[in-house]
Amino acid sequence: MSALLLFLSLVIVSGECPGVVHAQEAASRAAIQVIPRPREIAATSETFRFNKDVRIVLADPRSFDDRFAAEDFIADAREAAKLDLRIGNGSGRSMLVGKIGHARIAAALRNAGVTLPAKLNDEGYVVTVDANQIIVAGQTEAGTFYGMQTLKQLVRGEGAEAYVPGVKITDWPAMRWRAVSDDISRGPVPTVDYIKRQLRTFAAFKLNMHSFYMEHTFASDTHPLIGPTGGSLTPAEIRELVIYARKYHI
Repeated sequence: MSALLLFLSLVIVSGECPGVVHAQEAASRAAIQVIPRPREIAATSETFRFNKDVRIVLADPRSFDDRFAAEDFIADAREAAKLDLRIGNGSGRSMLVGKIGHARIAAALRNAGVTLPAKLNDEGYVVTVDANQIIVAGQTEAGTFYGMQTLKQLVRGEGAEAYVPGVKITDWPAMRWRAVSDDISRGPVPTVDYIKRQLRTFAAFKLNMHSFYMEHTFASDTHPLIGPTGGSLTPAEIRELVIYARKYHI
């Protein structure tokens, strides 16, 4: 068998060709799509590849919000990309997460050649990706959370083939409040679990307010005849949703 035929046979068996893989990665860099579209986004020729040694490093390990943002990313990466990521202190390739004002983050951004615009507001963030490190940095904990939401959309492939294309993103919202008003007085009243899923979806696209429109679907303790049994939200359920939403900066 000739060398060419042997190579083609191996390609057919493996299902992949290095040239095809590289072409796919180049195409993904050329067509990086993030919703909503960041204000500044520039693709590079580098690629960050995941392996078992990659760790998510929190600049401030005591930050509950940053840890929650990292754990939320880990859960999404596990489900969508079959990745098993952990929070830790990796000495090698890593994902560094935290506030822009933290000394470790500030030093990493300088090394990456990132210049922050003066108009970057409280919910603004920066994401930089090269072959050795991903940096996700926010002006506040909310900004860092939104940076991690953007990073979710950048992951390509699954398992051992998962990667993030090289990119530099700077983003901040044009509006302070980005809201959804949900009429729950028509048709079946959504369950608490369904509303939690809504909240996670809203947060993924950087919405930060959820408002119920209610007529007779509030189970009032003082006026029990207003809300039908099994078709209303109770005060306790609404309090539970408020606490849940705050974790997602809603």
